[in-house]
Amino acid sequence: MLSGAQQSPCPRNHITHHVIKDIADKLRPHLIRLNECPTDKCGDAALYIEIIAEIETVKKQITNHDCLCAIHNAINHLEKAAELSKSAGLNEEVLWHLQEVMAFLFKVQNLPT
Repeated sequence: MLSGAQQSPCPRNHITHHVIKDIADKLRPHLIRLNECPTDKCGDAALYIEIIAEIETVKKQITNHDCLCAIHNAINHLEKAAELSKSAGLNEEVLWHLQEVMAFLFKVQNLPT
C-alpha cells in the first residue's frame, strides 16, 4: 500500500491553491469584459498591479520550481498588460496577456507548491 495515497494534502498547498483561485476569480470578469470589446481600450492597469502584489505575496510560500516559473511568467504577463493599459493598448493585446496569466495560474493550481 502506498503511504502517500493516504496522506492528506499539505495545508500550505491548500491555502496557496485557494489564494491562486481567488486571484483567478478576481481576474476572470475583467477578461470577459475585455473579450466583449476587443477593439476598445479599457485595460485596468491598477487592477493588474494589485494582482501582481497578491501574487508576489503567494510566491513567497512556493518552493516548487515549476510553480515558481509559472508564477514568474504570470507576473511578466501582468506587467505587460499593465504597460499596454497605460499606453492605451487595444483590449485584444491586453486580453492575450491576461489569458496567458490565467493559464499560468491554472498550472499553479494543479501543481504541488
